[in-house]
Amino acid sequence: MDFAARHIGFVIAAYAAAFLLVGGLIIAEWLRARAIRRRLEELERLGAPRRRQAANPGKPDSKKEQPA
Repeated sequence: MDFAARHIGFVIAAYAAAFLLVGGLIIAEWLRARAIRRRLEELERLGAPRRRQAANPGKPDSKKEQPA
């Protein structure tokens, strides 16, 4: 990279903006995951049932009605 070029300020600003944007997205997703995890732990503590059994996540639920 030629640091003597006239457009170097634009290049540095673009890299800084991209770095801040990606960093902000990573932090936002991390905070969201923490909030969801805390909410799930609270629901489990209160005794809320899970929708699907963890042992067979790919197997269809045999209790559901099959379409005719």
